[in-house]
Amino acid sequence: MRCSSGLRTVLLGAIAAGVGLFLTGCKPRPLPEADSAAASIYVQHCSQCHRAYDPRSMTAAMWQTQVDAMDQKIRAAGREPLTEDQRRIILDYLTRNAGKT
Repeated sequence: MRCSSGLRTVLLGAIAAGVGLFLTGCKPRPLPEADSAAASIYVQHCSQCHRAYDPRSMTAAMWQTQVDAMDQKIRAAGREPLTEDQRRIILDYLTRNAGKT
């Protein structure tokens, strides 16, 4: 079945409008304590391989597990791991701002 050019234009316009509404409704929230040294260290180190996730997206226990897993991945990739101070600062930041459920 083929669409007429008028119907195609209307459909494409509706799709574009829907995508535009979806994208504007999905703007990420600013990170908590965005101007702090801890947030800066978190973003600096963790966004080297992926976006810096909102700390509220996981619980404190989940962040502990995730930081441990990332440490293993960093080492396996031959990258320089976090120092103990960096790890402590990042984990403190993430758990302090973690989601509650």
